[in-house]
Amino acid sequence: MKILASVTVACALAVAGAASAQEARIAYGDLDLATAAGAQAFDGRIQTAARKLCRDARRPGSSIPDQDYCRAAVRDEAVRNLPSTSRAGYASARRTVEL
Repeated sequence: MKILASVTVACALAVAGAASAQEARIAYGDLDLATAAGAQAFDGRIQTAARKLCRDARRPGSSIPDQDYCRAAVRDEAVRNLPSTSRAGYASARRTVEL
């Protein structure tokens, strides 16, 4: 029996002057995050979730739209929520890709 592993990211966004919380699940159980291909696939899933979560994002305390700030926050939270062994493999694979 295969267990679907996923991380959940929650993003508190200031939308139209009101705070709203949104949540997304990012599956990774079918990926080998210790490989470049797995890390890139996970990055793509993070980007897809971030696009949905950050459509109307504003930096906390500001009325100026800031999707880049929100997308970085989604990425950071997704990686932070990975189990430590998966996070270590992902970090190693990402260093290989960036070189």
